[in-house]
Amino acid sequence: MDTAYAPEKQDNDADTHEYFNGFGAFVSGGREYEILLEGDARPPSPWINVVSNKSFGFQISESGAGFTWNINSRENKITPWSNDPVSDRAAEVIYILDETTGEVMTPVSLGRSDRGVYRVRHGFGYSRFLHQEALVDQDLTVFTPLDESLKLWSLKLTNRSDKIKYLSLTYYVEWVMGTDRERTHSYILTSYDNEHECFFAKNIYTMNFHDMYSYLFSSEPIVGYTGDRQEFLGQKGGIREPRGAEVKLSCHTGVCDDPCGAIQVSVAIQPQETKTVLFGLGQSGNLDEIFNIKRKYKDGAAERELDRVKAEWDKLLGTVQVKTTDRALDILMNGWLLYQTLSCRIQARTGFYQCGGAYGYRDQLQDALSLLLADSGVLRRQILLACSRQFEAGDVQHWWHPPTGIGVRTRISDDLLWLPYCTAAYIRSTGNVDILKEQVPYIKGPTLEAGQSDVMFTPEVSEQVESVYAHCKKAIGRTRFGAHGLPLMGGGDWNDGMNEVGAMGKGESVWLAWFFYTVLGDFIPLCNQEGDAAYGRELEQRRVALLQSIEECAWDGEWYLRAFYDDGSKLGSKENDECRIDSISQSWSVISRGAEKERAKTAMQSAWRYLVREEDALSLLLAPPFHKTAKNPGYIKNYIPGLRENGGQYTHAAVWLAIAASMLHENNMAQTLFTMLNPIYLTQNKNDVLRYEKEPYVMTADISLSPPYTGRGGWSWYTGSAGWMYQGLLNWFLGIRKTGNELIIDPVTPAMFGDFFIKYRYGTSLYEIRVESRSKGTLTTEAITVDGKSIQGNRLFLEDDGQTHQIVV
Repeated sequence: MDTAYAPEKQDNDADTHEYFNGFGAFVSGGREYEILLEGDARPPSPWINVVSNKSFGFQISESGAGFTWNINSRENKITPWSNDPVSDRAAEVIYILDETTGEVMTPVSLGRSDRGVYRVRHGFGYSRFLHQEALVDQDLTVFTPLDESLKLWSLKLTNRSDKIKYLSLTYYVEWVMGTDRERTHSYILTSYDNEHECFFAKNIYTMNFHDMYSYLFSSEPIVGYTGDRQEFLGQKGGIREPRGAEVKLSCHTGVCDDPCGAIQVSVAIQPQETKTVLFGLGQSGNLDEIFNIKRKYKDGAAERELDRVKAEWDKLLGTVQVKTTDRALDILMNGWLLYQTLSCRIQARTGFYQCGGAYGYRDQLQDALSLLLADSGVLRRQILLACSRQFEAGDVQHWWHPPTGIGVRTRISDDLLWLPYCTAAYIRSTGNVDILKEQVPYIKGPTLEAGQSDVMFTPEVSEQVESVYAHCKKAIGRTRFGAHGLPLMGGGDWNDGMNEVGAMGKGESVWLAWFFYTVLGDFIPLCNQEGDAAYGRELEQRRVALLQSIEECAWDGEWYLRAFYDDGSKLGSKENDECRIDSISQSWSVISRGAEKERAKTAMQSAWRYLVREEDALSLLLAPPFHKTAKNPGYIKNYIPGLRENGGQYTHAAVWLAIAASMLHENNMAQTLFTMLNPIYLTQNKNDVLRYEKEPYVMTADISLSPPYTGRGGWSWYTGSAGWMYQGLLNWFLGIRKTGNELIIDPVTPAMFGDFFIKYRYGTSLYEIRVESRSKGTLTTEAITVDGKSIQGNRLFLEDDGQTHQIVV
């Protein structure tokens, strides 16, 4: 007998649940995160997945809400983006009507608590929703193919009753096709192609994507459709209970002030039979391409394409695999950190809390550093792209939107220096110096006038074309110095919020001094390599003078200053009431390898004493926060004290502090700092989750120190802290670094961390590295064994010979 709500029993795999916290847990060996939705038990904020390929993608929460985009996640939203964590309203839904009982079901919860249990699994490149209702097992997988601007909803339905199930399925989307539905809805034209069974929508009043058709299709024959949102939702209906899911749609299309896209199919499922129904949402400027895609997936290609997606992510994320005594570290390292970096930061450039769409000059360069071992081509492409956003004068766009290139020209002082920094890192890791000779054009456009901090425009491509090496030289040559011999702060350095410190053109940045010192040291070998020894000697002289200026002017007795204001007064000094100490001046005094040894140790001890709050698991950016000071450092002061950059944990910088501790071989400090940053440890039980709120499987940009919200995570996913966390753990804590065709093994794990094991796939070869010396109390790497042969030092020569090599440390 049919019942409305049967006990749930689906998916017979007996997966081990790891780190269950009352809301969810890791499954499939850490490769998926499963969220359990039952009654009112649901996460305190949307826990999402960001799924993308190089040009297309979507985000989806545990409730099924989210949005889809093509080319640019801000400028060309196909469906609406929302950052409302309370409503988390969906704009793309599949509805299942039981034609016998009249009951309407959804394979995603839509935030409802009255429809039984939903299990949601976020994985690498897909999300899966499992539910049973009215004796119908619903298994929905949502993903994007590797090479197509397409989102696929593969819905597997199993009839658990003893009667035939006659089901009507409706796939519904709300169109944007631009930046904001309120601006575009009046200009969206819908149509239907009977021959190819495709539903189309086109924005007829848009400049940048005017040739694009958004489209819907199904693997089943379409029996009804509409482009009228009011018809579908009904006068009293809403996204949870729309009228259109219960009736045959009118097949109405055309110009409508409130457009949507909805297509209906009908299926009959025999008792105990399983049937898969596919829905697709895509965008293309080529109708033939659309029809070919429709035919491809009508013929059952979805499962093969999903296998391709999984295999591609497995290949990338499987390049380096670690097994340590810290399982939470392993889970992040073996997938989630790099997945967050590539899928969200580099490809999607969007998340639940920020819909960016643009490239940040410094942002994606830093992100790509983390992929040097897994796929160095990502960084290579980003370097070339960054060169193409440099003006003839050497400055760069702070951010820009593809495909037009519209963006901002600013006075921010650090952006351009990440180009030589990342270029040097790429060459150091890969040994590929050919990139220096790649020819890339500059851009040109209006310059900033006196008193103007930024200007937004679409630049032209310059006729001037130069090598990557020349682009790097221009970036280095653009840096100017102030009265203390330190780089000018300009419109802000890495901390954009300090935009008033040097707004008058005289303020100086101590952090930027350390960073510039690092850039010069990394770039000098490239000068010699390019036969530009005279320029290399010039940079060396500047580097020596810069270090002298830092040590003479920026040491404050127990730590390094953060900056000098335009009027010469100090920032980040014991003389200040607010922002007495700033994290990044201390961490980069170590990372740069420039600070005098005892000062570096003292600076790090001060950072530990004043900025690290173990009881709250927080590593603060600065302390105390700006609040009442008469000085105006910039918009950072507009944040509530203890929030984001203004004295909260800014995780990007907190990772740098952990890296610095590793480089100083402060082993216990390094382990503590990295452990504090691991979101798995911040969400170990229900109370932890209610405090932190955000996803346990990805990094957040910031964590609050503002009562009563201390410990609450800020925006998640769209943060550069993920890439730096990966670099810090792999390169410095576990000590695995690649230089050309050599691998350096120099861990700083404390003895109590124990032994660990790393697999590194180098071309066709596999290197299995077993670090056994740590638990025996040997904390330096003086010799290693390679395939049974002892080698002095901590370096081994890498061979792409198709063999498995055994390394013992």
